[in-house]
Parts: sequence; C-alpha cells; structure tokens
Amino acid sequence: MPQQIAPEALDFARLIRAGETVGWAEATAEPMFLTRLLDAQAARCAPFRVFFPLTFSHTLGIGHPRVTVTALGGASAGRRFFAGGAGNVLPANISDLPGLIATGQLVIDIVLLQLSGPDAAQRYNTGLGIEHLDAAIPRARLVVAQLNPELPWTEGDTMVEGKAIDLVVRAAEPPLELPARPPSPVDRAIAEHVARLISDRTTIELGLGAIPEAVAGALGGKRGLGVHSGAIGDGIAALMAAGVVDNKHKEIDAGVTVGTMLMGTRRLYRLADHNPAIRLRATSYTHDAVVLGNFQRFVAINGALEVDLTGQVNAETAGGRHIGVVGGQMDFVRAANRSLEGHSIIALQSTNRDRSRSRIAAHLADGVVTTPRAEADIVVTEHGIAELRGRTLAERARTLIQVADPAFRTELARTSERLV
Repeated sequence: MPQQIAPEALDFARLIRAGETVGWAEATAEPMFLTRLLDAQAARCAPFRVFFPLTFSHTLGIGHPRVTVTALGGASAGRRFFAGGAGNVLPANISDLPGLIATGQLVIDIVLLQLSGPDAAQRYNTGLGIEHLDAAIPRARLVVAQLNPELPWTEGDTMVEGKAIDLVVRAAEPPLELPARPPSPVDRAIAEHVARLISDRTTIELGLGAIPEAVAGALGGKRGLGVHSGAIGDGIAALMAAGVVDNKHKEIDAGVTVGTMLMGTRRLYRLADHNPAIRLRATSYTHDAVVLGNFQRFVAINGALEVDLTGQVNAETAGGRHIGVVGGQMDFVRAANRSLEGHSIIALQSTNRDRSRSRIAAHLADGVVTTPRAEADIVVTEHGIAELRGRTLAERARTLIQVADPAFRTELARTSERLV
C-alpha cells in the first residue's frame, strides 16, 4: 500500500535527486496540486528536469534557474517555456513515448499523477487519462499521487494498482476544464466543408481546438459514427448524447468511444464517470499503427498553422515561435491514408487573425514540416476543399490556391510558377 502523507509534509527538496526528471501526463490529467507545490519548492531542490507532452495550466512558473523544462511542444500554456527558443522541445510523435521510455531514451525518474479511489480491490483510477504513464510508472524511482475524489472513474487502462504508488497526498480540487471557445463564422464554414467528407458509419479522430469542436457540431445529421481519438472533448460527448456516435460499426472496440484523454468540461466528465461506453486507453494502444490498421473507414481531422503549395503541413511554429505540437497528428494521418475508405483532413483558417498573412503559403516560413507532402490528402479552409492525394505538384498548387484567401491568390499563383 502507498504511504499516506499530509499535504504540508510533502517536500520535493527531499525527494528529487540532482539531474532527475519529474514527469506527468498532459492537459487535464496534470496533478495541479502537486505541480503548484513543485513550483513553490523548486528553488530549494537540486537541479532537475521536467517533462510533459502538453500543458494547459500555469502552475509551474518560468525562470526557475534549477529547472529545465522539456515538452513535446509549445502549444497552449506551454509556449511560455519556449519563448526564448525551442532547444528543449522533444519533436516526437506521441506514439513514440512508450517506446522511448521503455528503452531508456526518455527517463522519467519521478512520476506525478492524480487519482481517485481506491476501490474495494485497492485499485486507483487516473480518471481523465493515462497517456504514456502506463510505461513510465513501472520504471520510475518514485511515484507520487494526488488523491482527488472529484475525478471521474473511467474504464480502460486507467486502473493503477496500489502497490505501484509510493506516496499519496489527499488534495481534492475541481478537475481542469477546457471549454472550447465559441466557433466563429469562419470555423463554422470550415466545419461544414469537413462534414461533407464524413459519411455515415465512419470512425473519426478529432484533434484539439475550436475547429474540431465546430466539426463535431456540424455532424448532427450523421448516423452510426464511431470515435477512436487521442482527445475526447465536449463535442464528442454531445454527439454521443444525441445518438450520432454509437460506435456500432467499428471494426474493433464496437460500442465504445476510445481515446487517451478527456479534454473538456464537467459535462464530459460526468458522462464518462463509470460509463463503459467510454474507454481511455494508453497511447501505446490509441496511436498504435497496428491497432489503427483495423479501420476500413477512418477519417482523421487535424489542424495546422500553415500549409505550403506542395501539401507540407506545419503544426508547430509560427513567426519563429514554437506554439504548436507534433502530438498524434502523424499517427492518425498515416492511419487515415491507409484506411481503405478513409481520409486525412487538415483543417485551418486561410489567414491569420488580422488577415495580414496567408496560411496557404508558397513556402513554410520556418521550414518546419510536421506532416510531409507524401502524406497529404485533403486540406480544408473556409473557402473549400482541396484534394491533393494522387495529384502532381503543379496540380496541388493550383488546387490549394483555390482554397486560399482571395486577397492572396494572385501572388500565390505568381510564386507557384517558380516553384513547379
């Protein structure tokens, strides 16, 4: 059984050894009581490293001289750690994390996590997601858990045996919520185009952000959809409640929505609590190529910061700043492209917010390629659908220019003549 410790008695300065890495799961699964405490005590600790894939919280401050922050990218609240440079970004597919941990290429010495429980069998539950922690927990020198009874109890790989935990701190607090911003008219136009590409009985994957949530809102007229995704958001919860997502036609995990993380609000968390129709699996399952190869009709919908005229996708940087993440984009893009009746869809607004720059570009400004042009399938903006797969570079350029903002099309056409 884990050792129970009072919150005021937890001292990271006594727990962390010089040069060690402290890690936790991303987004809503972050144990924020523990990361706030780590922030408060960092100055007294020996120099150490932090690893997380993605963060939506501000619990860990910047500028700790003894703390080196590493992450999969600078998306959302994580961009503050890489404003001065992206040297400590780990550019990896999220499917790679379990293998990197298993081989010792990514060492996480101390795992922080939040749990609810225990149940009658002395098992705990990670509630909001498990991600790569199933690989990290058995290899960690120390596992410290925040016991939070406000978490949902979820099905899947979220069970953690009591013997795997070293220290438990009781600290109840509301789970982190990620409400989607209301979709703009541009978001809704993009979503309507995407919805036209999704037929009944399709298994879908949705990325993060306003556009994927808008896509979920545009799918209300579909029937028999399934979900196999990284993130599960409020939009998926709404589709399940409406009966649009029933998962009945999935080749595997029939009747079950599968993801690795709940990323939404209390509405989603209440739906997932003790619900066998939602199953949270480790990334070693959700993003695995062999698992994804089972789907005959799989459509992956992901975002981008920029797409060039050959179909290359940048989902990581803008203006030289690291503000995105590789995440699971390539895992799902490849799976969708290899699905017999599938599609990989990259959905983005055609310009930046002030409409001063086209996001359909002649060249990727920072030279960062998240998804290569060989994997390009469909690009959607508010101006329409560009089908790229099987097309030459010249044909791709002409097609992409048609979905660019009209104000930039003439210049893009002029530039494309020199490109191809």
